[in-house]
Amino acid sequence: MISLQFSEQDIADINEACDDPTLPGKIKRKLMCLKMHHQKVTNLAITRILNISANTVTSYIKEFRDQGIAGVIEDRSYRPSSCLEPFLPCLRCSFAVCPPTDVAAAIERIMKLTGILLSEAQTRRTLHMLGLKYRKTGVIPGKADPQLQFEFFTAELLPKLEEAGLGQRKVFFVDAAHFILGSFLGMIWCFGRIFVKSGCGRQRYSVLGALDSHSKEVITVRTTENVNAETVCELIDSIRLSHPGEALTLVMDNARYQRCKRVTGHAASHDVELLFLPAYSPNLNLIERLWKHLKKKSLKNKHFKDFAAFKATIDTYLDGLSTSCQQELESLLTLKFQSFGNHKMC
Repeated sequence: MISLQFSEQDIADINEACDDPTLPGKIKRKLMCLKMHHQKVTNLAITRILNISANTVTSYIKEFRDQGIAGVIEDRSYRPSSCLEPFLPCLRCSFAVCPPTDVAAAIERIMKLTGILLSEAQTRRTLHMLGLKYRKTGVIPGKADPQLQFEFFTAELLPKLEEAGLGQRKVFFVDAAHFILGSFLGMIWCFGRIFVKSGCGRQRYSVLGALDSHSKEVITVRTTENVNAETVCELIDSIRLSHPGEALTLVMDNARYQRCKRVTGHAASHDVELLFLPAYSPNLNLIERLWKHLKKKSLKNKHFKDFAAFKATIDTYLDGLSTSCQQELESLLTLKFQSFGNHKMC
């Protein structure tokens, strides 16, 4: 068994290296082994404490004996280099200009640009290394005006939200969702392809909802009839009844039944401010995210035997918002709005 005698300088060098935060754990384990050897700890005890083999302990001691502290702290970890490394800037530029639709398309592009054929697993690793992620493509409304949206957000919507944050008013985002009975099909794990009978007719369940910007309270008017001005007035009455005496702002789109004289006059008589979004701006209406979440959680991959079951499923989701999916909704309903232009919205 090898036994080393350490000088004071050796111990000082080992202690200094142990305090170096840039050294990896493997090298610090070597240094700890040497310190314990200096303290006359047996090799058997060192193997148990550091969870290494006896041969490894011996190799650490020999390394210090033959090469000193410089040899011990040298990082000799094997880091294989990729044959794609010289081509990475070219690949990054190509994928930025024209993103691949799937791994097969990426394999073909890499082969064309570099002459190197990768497996699917290698291609996925390469795409991740370049910083790409598999994301769903979004849609911008064809007539959306990013500049107008930005001006509306900064000049009109943001000040109201700041007041709501201070408790000086309530801001509700208002929108109607129309759910049509049918089979909401999607992908499932199955032994054979499954066919379900589609719904007959066009039975529709409409929900006019208002979502509080900060408390996430949801107030709804639900109907199997058409949503019209009277429905909006009913919603205004419900909101005012829930928040008597408070300053209220309702943010809504430009649907005719919302911007008509019947609704604007009713809102004014109840001291409710109506704030109309710019045209084609669903990205600025917070409640749109709630409708998407409802469809994902309650309707996706579902088949309903009749309209009563369909309607009950939607009601169950809306009635249980205060108790279910709280963590998901807190993350989903933040006051961060998508911008389609060069302007950043909070």
